[in-house]
Amino acid sequence: MKDYFQSIAKELFKNIQKDEFLILNFDAEESSFVRLNKGKIRQPGNVKQISLSLSLSNRDKKNLKSHVRLNGSINRDKATLIRTLNYLRRELPDLPKDPYLMFSTNVHSTEISEKKKNVDDRENLDYVMRNISNLDLVGIYSSGYIYTGLANSLGQFNWHSDYSFSFDYSIYNENNNAIKLNYSSKNWNNDEFDSILNQGKEKLDVLSKPIKNIEKGEYNVYLEPSALNEIIDMMSWGGFSYKANKIGTSPLHLLNKSEKSLHPSVSIDENIKDGISANFNSDGFIKPDVINMITDGKFTESLTSPRSSLEYSAVHNASSNSEYPCSIDMKSGNIDENDILSTLDNGIYISNLWYLNFSDRNNGRMTGLTRFGCFIVENGKLVAPINTMRFDDSVYSMLGENLVGLTRKREMLIDSSTYEERSTSSSRLPGAIINNFKMTL
Repeated sequence: MKDYFQSIAKELFKNIQKDEFLILNFDAEESSFVRLNKGKIRQPGNVKQISLSLSLSNRDKKNLKSHVRLNGSINRDKATLIRTLNYLRRELPDLPKDPYLMFSTNVHSTEISEKKKNVDDRENLDYVMRNISNLDLVGIYSSGYIYTGLANSLGQFNWHSDYSFSFDYSIYNENNNAIKLNYSSKNWNNDEFDSILNQGKEKLDVLSKPIKNIEKGEYNVYLEPSALNEIIDMMSWGGFSYKANKIGTSPLHLLNKSEKSLHPSVSIDENIKDGISANFNSDGFIKPDVINMITDGKFTESLTSPRSSLEYSAVHNASSNSEYPCSIDMKSGNIDENDILSTLDNGIYISNLWYLNFSDRNNGRMTGLTRFGCFIVENGKLVAPINTMRFDDSVYSMLGENLVGLTRKREMLIDSSTYEERSTSSSRLPGAIINNFKMTL
């Protein structure tokens, strides 16, 4: 893939005229997708796709972009891209100036090519099938390499390739109720898969018991990493954005202004080094390995794009234009995995949340529903499944004054989204015990 991209880039840059600047952003994947139903493989398949974005600018700060799907035939693709470049050149003079146009002029080339370090996908699936033969399992196993590249007409070349997998699945009982599970990582480990699956089986046994209806009120809860991920993802929509905090639309703007704080145990970083996303942005700027966004419960640093840096006279840290984190790393706590239920004692065990939205964005308040295997806990034991409940609570309560603690063990959660292409977003999160979690109906 790298040689293919370099060849295309070389051809396009030969056609650049004086006072033009061209950035190429390359995205590709070679992925396997295996669908399972009733504990059997029903649909194996492979996807190979390539796309290239062209961004043409001139000295008048005018810019025009185009996104092209390619078929891998080098000569045909080159011809298509030359036509696209000519189109951009014709249309560019008619556009207004872009006052916040900014791209890297310091040539900084990089290459990260991660190699798969363990057994192949066939062996992974063989192991899965040997261990789920008696289960009603539905899910999808996706895996493979994702390639990201950048080249510009100044001579900069950046390349990132990485292997990852995600096994997103549910296991059902005889009443058609499900436990949702996920195992995702850069390297397969049989013991890790076994641990997740066995925990799911234990919950499935409890799920067969009669549902216990609980009333609205405040409850002590344990949020699994998958449930906490929904809350972190929600607060990330503008939460860490420099622009959103500047104009007051961030759900964390009170934290940003130091009018509110979170629990001292809460530290959240953007950790590119340990994720699966590329270490460069679409403008050619190199991202720091780690950005400390929240440290010891206090807002530390925003994600600042080059465009925001021009608009607000700020120093950027090579964030994307969305200023959304792509590789979240949350510090662990001191609650041992075996002590979660005993620490919770009496309360609710929440495996998953969904349908989240803001109920009061400016105050960091959000709402959503429990989903897939949530249980009442009595005297440190899972007793019975609960009815679906809606929560409505503030991040300053959940991760602030009402946070009891975080688990020592963390899980890597790779976004299982495959819209247009496999996602490179990931989170590494602990679980959380929270007091006075507000259930509204």
